[in-house]
Amino acid sequence: MDDKLFDELESNLKQAVQITKGRASPETTYVMATPAQIKAVRRKTGLSQAVFARTFNLSLDTVKGWEQGKRSPDAAAKNYLRIIQADPELVQRTIAT
Repeated sequence: MDDKLFDELESNLKQAVQITKGRASPETTYVMATPAQIKAVRRKTGLSQAVFARTFNLSLDTVKGWEQGKRSPDAAAKNYLRIIQADPELVQRTIAT
């Protein structure tokens, strides 16, 4: 392992320890969207995959891929799913105008 890579890894591990001890905040936060979480968002709306995709202007293949773990939503799609989860009716009203 070259010195630069080792130094970066060491720095990241030290930062992780500081975050775990509550002495620092993470510089970047990643929102996970597992297939089960995505399916739960859809099920909360009570919609089938096809109707969910149509309602929220998504491709049916994309929704299926997310729920089956064959595809992963990008950051924008993860945020869109979080908004749908929080208030699906608001999203529907917003995109309908």
